[in-house]
Amino acid sequence: MMYMSLMTLDCGASALRGTYDAHQALWRAFGDHPDRTRDFIYRRTGENDFLAVSARHPDDADGVWAIRSKEYDPRLKVGDRLFFALRVNPVRKTRDADGRQLRHDVVQDVRKQLERRGIPRDEWPTRPEIAQQAGFEWLAARQQRLGLKLEEQGFLVDGYSQESFIKPKNRRRVRVTVLDMKGFAHVTDPDSLRDALMHGVGPAKAYGCGLLTVKRAA
Repeated sequence: MMYMSLMTLDCGASALRGTYDAHQALWRAFGDHPDRTRDFIYRRTGENDFLAVSARHPDDADGVWAIRSKEYDPRLKVGDRLFFALRVNPVRKTRDADGRQLRHDVVQDVRKQLERRGIPRDEWPTRPEIAQQAGFEWLAARQQRLGLKLEEQGFLVDGYSQESFIKPKNRRRVRVTVLDMKGFAHVTDPDSLRDALMHGVGPAKAYGCGLLTVKRAA
């Protein structure tokens, strides 16, 4: 059994200043013991508002959350037309000369390619235009494993941001690129899509990326 929860942090609680604060606050609501591994994904929907999908009901041990939860068991069939929304960390993976894996922000990667090709900057597409095309291509490359067939018309990237923070434990800087996507798609494999809805899409799930939500469309 899975749960979908709308979670609002009490206004009297400490402000969530950024991605890592949100990560810590959500972890406290789901981390019921020190050895717990993450079994939830979430998306920030407002200053103090979050949507989460989890294997367990969140536990407001700190008394700082207003939580509304319901059982989550999507009923899907082949051919269903859905409207989807997704916040994702879209990266392209390569390896360096030593075999170490590198992750490249897909938007910045396109800009670097344009620079290497010697195209004048005043002829480059805008960042939103690059994000729109690169975002669609990134998701389309994964549509089969997600159990979806995307409609290119109506697909929209309506948010692109780069977030950076330092993890207090090891003082390591973490950078996360975020694209907000929405559009229409048809179900091709209900089981694969259900797995994506439950477990997320792409990397950086611990930092609020990867939660895919769907609803039926006409």
